[in-house]
Amino acid sequence: MTQDISLLNTVIGPVMRGPSSSHSAAPYMIGRTVRELALGPGERLKSVVIRFDPSGSFAEVYSNQGSDEGFAAGLAGVAITSEAYRQALQRACRGEDFEFAIRIGPLDRNDHPNRVDLHVCVTGIHAQERTDVFEGVSLGGGTFLVTHLNGQHINVDGAAYTLIAEHEVAATGDLLPYLEGAQVAEQHALNGMTLYALTVAPSVRMLADLRGLAGLRRVRLASPTQEVVHNRERTLLGASELLQRVAADADLADFAMAYECARLGLDLAAVQQRFDERVQLMAASVEAGLAKEDSAGMKYLRPTARRFSHTPLPEPLETSFLKTAIAGALAAMEETTSRGVVCAAPTAGSAGIVPGCLHALRVLGASEHALSDSLKVMALIGALFAVRGSYAAETGGCSVETGTSAAMAAAGITHYFGGTPAQILAAASICLMNTLGLICDPVGGEVEIPCHARNIAGVGHAWSASTAALGGFDAVIPFDELVEQTVKVGNMMHPDLRCTARGGCATTPSALRLVAVKNLGA
Repeated sequence: MTQDISLLNTVIGPVMRGPSSSHSAAPYMIGRTVRELALGPGERLKSVVIRFDPSGSFAEVYSNQGSDEGFAAGLAGVAITSEAYRQALQRACRGEDFEFAIRIGPLDRNDHPNRVDLHVCVTGIHAQERTDVFEGVSLGGGTFLVTHLNGQHINVDGAAYTLIAEHEVAATGDLLPYLEGAQVAEQHALNGMTLYALTVAPSVRMLADLRGLAGLRRVRLASPTQEVVHNRERTLLGASELLQRVAADADLADFAMAYECARLGLDLAAVQQRFDERVQLMAASVEAGLAKEDSAGMKYLRPTARRFSHTPLPEPLETSFLKTAIAGALAAMEETTSRGVVCAAPTAGSAGIVPGCLHALRVLGASEHALSDSLKVMALIGALFAVRGSYAAETGGCSVETGTSAAMAAAGITHYFGGTPAQILAAASICLMNTLGLICDPVGGEVEIPCHARNIAGVGHAWSASTAALGGFDAVIPFDELVEQTVKVGNMMHPDLRCTARGGCATTPSALRLVAVKNLGA
């Protein structure tokens, strides 16, 4: 049940807290999904043990990048926008809601750097206890899968209501009549259970009828973590195929809208509203960052966006797109590092580039409608990357984060200034070409150094690539081929260069001294 690409879910989402979409947002969603699948009527969590493999990325950075916060908040059932998110880990560590522990040790299934096992003990109405073992993986950009339940392959991706019926012995007849009206999108018969992906929430009566059936041991239900995907047909095949399908002067914002309407089963007005909300959320994160005067939540850096935006520069730098975009990018990054609510685009580590460029276009006079259209094109380019690649720096380095975000932003800027589909993809290609092989090397495991500086570079990269494409520069190498090479180069990178804080900037003498001083002070 791997989720096909949705622009709102996969590319300009999730709406999240924390410095990393792989290490903050996905843990929250995995935790929330596991909580709902584990708990039946009248049951409560007694304890949860999170297990990371020592060779994986979670083991290295889970504390620095808020994975523990995300898992705790999701398992506690706290809303992402609630201020209680920040207290969930402390409460869990004190055992106030449930016992919570993280253990580092070998995982039986260790096929991805972002693998996690969750051992969940549940207490029932009559104080009886049950332990379930869930296995999950963060796939990058906030996407995730809960892949196994007690050794059974399930693949829950948060893009539907997931109902799991566990049978006593064999399958208990046809359960579809009991789900009439819930719109079953997929059905999978597993060993001892049947999994249903529903696009409409089952009613209380439906669940009660199912739970009353003889032969069913347990009925589990998890709500979607983002927008419900109604159509999983793979219609987006790549940039080259897209250029063949659309006219030379087509409006890619319209194409993006039609694509997302079909994906989510929503009308134009509903999808437009969601894009408008994303634009507003990004603007709010920039405003919050520009107002920030203290460094709460940041370990190594102090707020720069506000000071930078008010520091006079020589003309024409003072009134340039770049000064405004840099200020916006820093503001969004300072907000995400401080655990404010932001929108990954497509990752939290590169969450300043798209909002920064939209902020600069707004200052230039772009209307909210024009900004929304630019964001649609940005999201479409990010989706074209996801057709062949992953946003996880743990597998591809920083080239899949700031490289992809810069490509997205360049595409949106080019669209805003009247670029054709070919020019839009040329601008995106330039960005991927110039970030090929960029490593991920966060100092002390925090998404601060060099991440904030790379977001500064990202907005400059987007602006220059757009300028070059609009001026007729030929990128020569097609976007799809550059995505494939980004993946190949990422696979060739040493693990120390992929989000482990064991190479690059993270191991310079200055960085090591800074980390030592901060750790000593803590």
